[in-house]
Formats: sequence, C-alpha cells, structure tokens
Amino acid sequence: MARKRTELEQERMTDANIERVISLLEPKEQGVKPITKKDACQILGMSYNTTRLDQIIQTHKDRKEKTAKRRAEKRGKPITLDEVQFIIQSYLAGEPVSEISNNTYRGTQLIKQILDTHNVPIRKSSPDYFKPELIPEGAMQDKFVVGEVVYSARYDSMCKIQAEQTHAEYGWIYRVWLLSERWLQSAYQPACELASLKHLRELGIKV
Repeated sequence: MARKRTELEQERMTDANIERVISLLEPKEQGVKPITKKDACQILGMSYNTTRLDQIIQTHKDRKEKTAKRRAEKRGKPITLDEVQFIIQSYLAGEPVSEISNNTYRGTQLIKQILDTHNVPIRKSSPDYFKPELIPEGAMQDKFVVGEVVYSARYDSMCKIQAEQTHAEYGWIYRVWLLSERWLQSAYQPACELASLKHLRELGIKV
C-alpha cells in the first residue's frame, strides 16, 4: 500500500529541496562537514527513516541522469510535429513551461519559441485581471462565431462563446463561458481581448 504524504512533505518534497539535501549530505568543498540524515529528513518534512531517505535520493539521481541522457539525445535534433502539438496542447491545458520542458526533454527557451512561433496566447506568471496580456498578432480576430472555443486574455482561460452583441465604442462584445476550473462562469469580453484558436486547430491541436 502506497504511503500517503503529509502536508509538510507535499510542501517540502520538491526537486529543489532534494537537490539541496544531496549537496548538504555530499558536500563538494573540502573541510565542509555533511549534515546528518536526521537533519536531511527534517528538511524534506518527513519522519526520520534512513532507508526511505536513501530511496528518495537514489530515485531523484536516477531520474536526473535519465533526463540528462534524453536531453542529450534530442539536442540538435529538429522538433517534430507531434512534439509541437504536445507542447501547445499542454500549455493551453495550464501546464507551466518548466513542466512541459521536463516532459519533452526540450529546453524552456525552445518551448517558449514554439509558443511564440505559433501565436499561442501567453499566460502571465501573475495573472492580473486589470492588465490582460496582449493577444498575439496571428491570433487576433475582429469577429467570432457563437459556439466557438477561444482564449480569454483577461481571465487567462479557454472559453466558449455563448452570445454576441455590438457596442458603439468596443465593436463586437461576446458573452463567454470560462472553461478554466478557476472560474467556470460567464463573462462579457470585447473581441480585442479574445484570441482565436482556429490556426491551432489547423495545426492539429484539439481545442
């Protein structure tokens, strides 16, 4: 039966923390005294258990070695259409660039380049309702179709157009249903704050 992690473990058992523990247990500088395994367990928020600690460290090292090997194999090789589709699909689903990089064994800069090249609407690291991200030029559209799935820059969310109306100042205004679990509500959006996903569908992206 799998062991359930405590909230403290979930918070502290990160790759960065495991790396820190390894560097403290195996210091590279001469004369630096390594920490005890008890201290290492405390850093990771787990109960004192040397066997489990060793397993966690070895698993991390094995995964890191595998990742480095896979990245080396892909370095310099052109990215495939399947990879492009996976990258864009994952990003639109809410995955962070760092996680997509880990899953594809491709660098974060390449991931960002793919998103930029294909006019994928970009999320802000800290979403701001009052300062939505600009729509990529290749995703701009003056008018949309009722029933179409588009991207709302103001809400950082995929959304479905439910109704349309015109406004003397803002042009076409749409009532949309926000599809992100963070919202799941209706909102009114001008066309200038919505990004078309038609070009991504043509690329084979399921949105």
